[in-house]
Amino acid sequence: MRGVSAAFLLLVAVVIAQIAHYYAKLPDPMASHFGFDGSPNGWSSRAAFFAIYLGALLLMAGALFALAGLLTRMPDRAINLPNRDHWLSAERRVESLGYVQGAIGWCAIGVLLFMLLGTQLVIRANLAGGGRLECGKFWWLLGLFACWVILTPVRVYLRMSRVPGPQGSSQRIAPSS
Repeated sequence: MRGVSAAFLLLVAVVIAQIAHYYAKLPDPMASHFGFDGSPNGWSSRAAFFAIYLGALLLMAGALFALAGLLTRMPDRAINLPNRDHWLSAERRVESLGYVQGAIGWCAIGVLLFMLLGTQLVIRANLAGGGRLECGKFWWLLGLFACWVILTPVRVYLRMSRVPGPQGSSQRIAPSS
């Protein structure tokens, strides 16, 4: 989780710099909601916009990192993993849950990065003369975010679906009925 912690601290620093740099430069009120075509259709004060931004960041980060922290306190029966008995056996539990915690942490980093970059697009729209959101960039960002959020649990599932066999080979173990 060291890499996740470093990435999280870096994102926090970028968010602080983003707010410090742009807050006074933005109009008040500012466009805070946009239609599918990028035209603004909702406004808020700067203070409300950034309060909601920070609140959403804290809520998302808190929820995902709390979930990761709770894994070690949960009973095995409450953790849904392929080959759960193998991965949560006494000799593998700490390492396996550490891997899952790391995956949740990287998913949280993806969520926070999406929020930071999406907010940057809103800031750019408000600083531009026309006030339009760059929809093409937003849709690309949303697509990348969706891939990140989908691929993270798929990666965990694929890793946990294979149980190391003798001499490093891996095998699938069918679930017991």
